[in-house]
Amino acid sequence: MVKAFEYLKSTFPKKYREIVLEHQAVNKVITFCDEKNQYLLYTGMFPEVNGGKGIAEELEIYFVNFLVEKYNADAVGRAAAYVLEDQTAFIGFDIKGVDGSVWAQQNIFSVDDEDKVTSVEEKFSNSSEQNHICTLVNSYFKPIDFPEDTNQFLNNLFNQVEPQLQKISLT
Repeated sequence: MVKAFEYLKSTFPKKYREIVLEHQAVNKVITFCDEKNQYLLYTGMFPEVNGGKGIAEELEIYFVNFLVEKYNADAVGRAAAYVLEDQTAFIGFDIKGVDGSVWAQQNIFSVDDEDKVTSVEEKFSNSSEQNHICTLVNSYFKPIDFPEDTNQFLNNLFNQVEPQLQKISLT
């Protein structure tokens, strides 16, 4: 749905920037919208619910597609920190719509000597309607026929994660 995709494009980077500045840390976040709500999932809590492991690439793809199906999501966004060889640190935003629309943006950020975020530029350095910063996003909205044991694992993981999902009304 175009509405959810455009909503994430216009609001997710701003909201996420505020969260980063408030907590002085860049945590990977996955967000998605259904017809009524935006949901925020902070992946930093995965070691607590995934046997001490974080969210590996394959699990992220499976879990995001599981959530897309469960919530009938219209758009998914992802934000994470990246550091280039020249030590430029940026937040990569990727958004994908159910119709295949894509959008990406980079915002430069700075940290102090204790690695606490001190600033995030409001202006973005790059944006794209064609290319993702994180190629995992290409796998979002691709139906996966999960084997029973995988589906059971994802349901169990969801039951542990659901209380941590932040919900923001779109109305």
